[in-house]
Amino acid sequence: MITYSEFVKIRRLEQEDSRTLTKLTDETLDEMKDYIAINKKSLEVARNAKDQKKIDEISSQINNAISTLEQILLIRMKKLSNIAIMGLNTQVLQGNLLSKEIILFDKFREAVDEMKSKVMTEVSQVEPKEPEKPEETEDKQDKMVIKIIADVPQFIWKNNKSYGPFSFSNTVEIDREVAEILIKSGKAVGD
Repeated sequence: MITYSEFVKIRRLEQEDSRTLTKLTDETLDEMKDYIAINKKSLEVARNAKDQKKIDEISSQINNAISTLEQILLIRMKKLSNIAIMGLNTQVLQGNLLSKEIILFDKFREAVDEMKSKVMTEVSQVEPKEPEKPEETEDKQDKMVIKIIADVPQFIWKNNKSYGPFSFSNTVEIDREVAEILIKSGKAVGD
């Protein structure tokens, strides 16, 4: 029959060695469950006897055992996931794992292998990208270079853009439509 000190011993061993799994078999887990079941029976007796001191003591023992087992399992799951990522198989671990841990480990390995395979397939099948051309805010064909031959005050065009003021003999590049109007009005000439 296992005692609470065995729970603590297993947890300590798991914490001390970050790479190796302490031997924990289905039989050991059954003994842990028996320990908790016996304490629950004792708790029932203490409740029937209305012995609050015993109730508190036994409740604490049960909670501590469950908490310690949970800590053991969390440490072991972390180790199993690391071992799966390293690519080892369960044969290396046989005899140290619960049957449920073997199933979990196989799922970890499957998930790791699947993710690695998908990423490597994506990487190996990547095609070169065409270099992106910098976007011009406006097409150069919609611009025109003109020489100002008469002063033009600042004005706002129908596209809500502000133009000018332009001074005599300046050369400017502006929207083709505005440039053509300035040329037609005699304020500018095409360059």
